[in-house]
Amino acid sequence: MIAAVRTAIASFRARRGMFLASGLAFNFIVGLIPLLFFVVSVAGFVLSRRAVMEAVLGQISAIVPVYKNELHDTLAEIIRRRRLSSLLGTAVLLLFSSQLFNSIRLVLSDIFGFRGGPGFLRGLLRDVVMVVAMGVLFLGSLVISDIFGWLKILVFQTMGAPTQWVRSWSLALALAFSTAFFFVPYRYFPHRRVPVGAALAGALLAAVLWETAKQIFRWYILSFGVYDQVYGPLGVLVALAMFAYYSGVVFILGAEFAAALMTKGRRA
Repeated sequence: MIAAVRTAIASFRARRGMFLASGLAFNFIVGLIPLLFFVVSVAGFVLSRRAVMEAVLGQISAIVPVYKNELHDTLAEIIRRRRLSSLLGTAVLLLFSSQLFNSIRLVLSDIFGFRGGPGFLRGLLRDVVMVVAMGVLFLGSLVISDIFGWLKILVFQTMGAPTQWVRSWSLALALAFSTAFFFVPYRYFPHRRVPVGAALAGALLAAVLWETAKQIFRWYILSFGVYDQVYGPLGVLVALAMFAYYSGVVFILGAEFAAALMTKGRRA
């Protein structure tokens, strides 16, 4: 295990992981609004758009808590102006969102050493399917989070459960969600399937690192709050860009760890 970590770090440096992370962060920022709007549009066919938007913003504000009002106003204005509620509008958003997943697929295929790959149309179709799959996974996490929130109010508080016990369950749930969100790309995004064990181990490592980075980032913003002071109205965008970069670093490190385990498994 320690040898795999060392190999992952060495491969991260040799592959210029910081540079790859910045590229993923850029694609994330470009595809963020279409992706959020796609999730809100699809869920809006079943649920209230306002309820879905509040749930999505709740997840984002857990990372960037001081910018919830700015994010709410921005997303609400986009929804009001664009009005892409039709199936055609949703398809357009799906197409734009797929570009982020295309870059992730290419980066992961390179990390795992998979050469070749599908053609343009097949790759585009695969990216679209992955957008839908990740969107469903995200909506599922929102539902489970809401259920857990009700349980905390109706069961845990009524029973007088210790605060530390509730926090432990909340942390375990967050780690489970994060692991799932990393596992799906590691396992299914590359040109070929990655072994379950390697993908799961890489996802678990990435989830732990990501949750740690999230808490540090939240503490930094709440303690110093420099982005809105220095950049003014653009502070929320800069904060999201920085966290997207940190997330990209974690994502690539987890993938390198999974690739090291996969290579070790082949040699065994």
